Amino acid sequence: MFSISAWATDFKDCGQNFYQAQAPDYLDQKILNKSVPLCFNGFATLYSGLSRTPLWSAEYLTRERLYQAEDLPREDSFHSESRLPSAMRAQLSDYKGSGYDRGHLAPNGDMANVNQQYDSFSLANIIPQSPENNRYLWRNIESVTRYLTKKHGEAYVITGVVFSGKKLTQLNNRVLIPTHIFKAVYIPATGQAGVYYAPNDETQRVEIISVDELALRSNIDVFPGIEATAKSTAMPLPVKVGDIADREKQTKPPEDEPLWYLILIEILRWFVDNFLKK
Repeated sequence: MFSISAWATDFKDCGQNFYQAQAPDYLDQKILNKSVPLCFNGFATLYSGLSRTPLWSAEYLTRERLYQAEDLPREDSFHSESRLPSAMRAQLSDYKGSGYDRGHLAPNGDMANVNQQYDSFSLANIIPQSPENNRYLWRNIESVTRYLTKKHGEAYVITGVVFSGKKLTQLNNRVLIPTHIFKAVYIPATGQAGVYYAPNDETQRVEIISVDELALRSNIDVFPGIEATAKSTAMPLPVKVGDIADREKQTKPPEDEPLWYLILIEILRWFVDNFLKK
């Protein structure tokens, strides 16, 4: 169904961001017109000179990286991408007064050092994102992805956009506004993959779909190297970290208290009965 990744050479300096060093593949090659592969510190991006947005950003996340990221204070440094031809670049002025947030694909919260953080604020990694989507729904999804990475040790993540339909809109007549946003997650420890798929609007709606279903909707195979069963079956992804805690609380069997704890309780009760109540 899919060709061998055409981006192996272009991303040779940052192939560690892709499972088995295989970047996403496209069914419709027309999407790739005026696209530019970019290696950043901590992630890789395929940028479109037509939309003046990234098409996707890819990350390899580890437990250790995310613990380092927790200690890094956020420092906003949005900037245009100097490696791109000037005619293809998004500019800060494109977003001014637009009503849209400058939304990260590879999020700042995943960045473990100042170089990675600075690169994450390149407009080559930024899309026009609905404020409600960016600040609430997507923020929760990013937090869940970090939780799953810490739990299982590592994860491969592709975050991207879809332009669906014929009535697309632009910022400043230059930057195309995505109709949908997705985040695909593959956990090597479990061999499972799943995709968050949400409209870029204020509704807070999100679907959990399979990698194959994403390919049908977007013409992109985000994980060419994973097993066919992992592509066809959607991993059950929670939308909020709180959902995980509730789920684990419901499924965890009750455990007997340890003997030392029961003895301690009895001693305290005896002490209260014999001394404090007198």
